[in-house]
Amino acid sequence: MSEFQFMTSDRPLKEVENPFIEYLSINEAIKKGVVLPEMLTEDEELDRDEKILMHVESEEQLDEIEVKRELYYAEENVEAYSKKPHVAELRWRYTETRAQQLVDYITDHLKTADEVEIWKVWVDEQTEPSVRSITLDELTIDELRFLGDVGFERPECLHVVKS
Repeated sequence: MSEFQFMTSDRPLKEVENPFIEYLSINEAIKKGVVLPEMLTEDEELDRDEKILMHVESEEQLDEIEVKRELYYAEENVEAYSKKPHVAELRWRYTETRAQQLVDYITDHLKTADEVEIWKVWVDEQTEPSVRSITLDELTIDELRFLGDVGFERPECLHVVKS
């Protein structure tokens, strides 16, 4: 089983890309001094100029916030909990700095939307969720801390509405 975090809303959720991820070709990676496995450097079938390698300067940068409309897990994992028409997967690792970025994202989203739900569920295991509702004025990084908690008791949702 895996944890799955997503947001749902009455309006489309803007996608966010990880700004630190860069895609490199084999030739570009070699020029940057990236050590590549022989299976890549010796395979004559590969296009050495095609940008196929994901690169970041540090592993920590892989955990920055990403919001993706294309879901990794099946839609049923969303439909079991929310009926909102717009869904986006939340990919990240919780830190207070990133939680503040998520607060800013939600604040911006609620300029055009009436509400947003932030979900943390267990894939393929639908059980009764714990849902808390707050207004945008009440939204703080502490309200989002459940997204970074280790372990899983049951699905959780924070429902945020305009003030």
